Amino acid sequence: MKKILVCTFLMIVSISLVFSGCTKENNIETEHVETHLNTEDNESDTVEEKIENIDLKISEFSDLRQDVLVMEGKSIKDLDLSGRYDTLLKVTFDTRTEWPSKDKLPKEFNPQEIIEIGKNPGLGIRDLHNQSITGQGINVAIIDQPLLLGHEEYKDKVVKYTAIECEDVGPQMHGPAVASILVGKDCGVAPSASLYYWAEPSWKGDYIYRTTALGQIIEHNKNKPLNERIRVVSVSKGFSPDEDNLSMWKEKIKEAEESGVIVVHCSDEGIEDFFGVGCKLYEDRDNPENYDICYFANNDSFLKSRDFLFVPIDNRATADYKGENDYTFWAQGGLSWGAPYLAGVIALGFQINPNLEQEEIYQYLRETGTPFNGGCIINPKAFIQKVSEMD
Repeated sequence: MKKILVCTFLMIVSISLVFSGCTKENNIETEHVETHLNTEDNESDTVEEKIENIDLKISEFSDLRQDVLVMEGKSIKDLDLSGRYDTLLKVTFDTRTEWPSKDKLPKEFNPQEIIEIGKNPGLGIRDLHNQSITGQGINVAIIDQPLLLGHEEYKDKVVKYTAIECEDVGPQMHGPAVASILVGKDCGVAPSASLYYWAEPSWKGDYIYRTTALGQIIEHNKNKPLNERIRVVSVSKGFSPDEDNLSMWKEKIKEAEESGVIVVHCSDEGIEDFFGVGCKLYEDRDNPENYDICYFANNDSFLKSRDFLFVPIDNRATADYKGENDYTFWAQGGLSWGAPYLAGVIALGFQINPNLEQEEIYQYLRETGTPFNGGCIINPKAFIQKVSEMD
């Protein structure tokens, strides 16, 4: 029972990281992934009444992942969702979700097709892959929660795995997702990059573990030629003043950057200053005109005046932490998904020109971006073209 409670707690922390731990310090109120099926069960209710209550609670951004449903003692496999097409396009689910029979689902709704669409990073990334611009020869790192090492998306990309104070903790939701966005064979922006992964216990609310990991990355790079160094680190976490040792973490980021390591994190105390966008399903993901502000912040008017670098976070499919061939589709993403995306694009740039400096990279990303909402949507193909000209 103790182990079940611990696992449940860690999963809740992981979900919170996606939608709250990675927000900017401007205090945007994000919408957490919640199980909208979470209703008070009345012992006198009939099975039919319970199912009816569940049905009424399925709405946009509901979490229909199988493990969440089982944890809540719910199921959707007996529901009639045939008239809920628009709603189902904006839910979270995984490859283990048990759907109703076809006659109880909208004819146009195909969960597997949606997951395949969501694997595509968009914005011309796969065109770059077809030109062999895949991050080949570039070392990248992630500092995040414990990883499912054997997932098909990235199992051959992990060069080294280091766990800090969480050696006995099983895989968590967050790690496989960010790893697949960065180096995944189908989901990834830089699928040929080599991944160094540091697992740390983010649920303890202490930056000391990330600081330790980043310090080890700095040490790893010392006295190594450029092609053997870790060039970019993805950390899907912002600056939370209520957590311990934040000032130490900031100092370590500064030290890393001074040593030539680019640290992509989710706070706006840095020149990256990125935010999220999403492309609606069944729209052309390579066309930036089909993107809009991410779902969790589309009502925040202050975004109109911010010079953000926008990266895709909504309607993405990622590796799941439950099974080595499982995936999750996230209609509503968080800034957690933006950090590995941006780190991946930077890795592609390093493949073309390994001598790029951090300020140059962000200058070129903004110069080549597609104007949007006071800032610009990242344009990987134009960025690579610019980098090629500077080589």
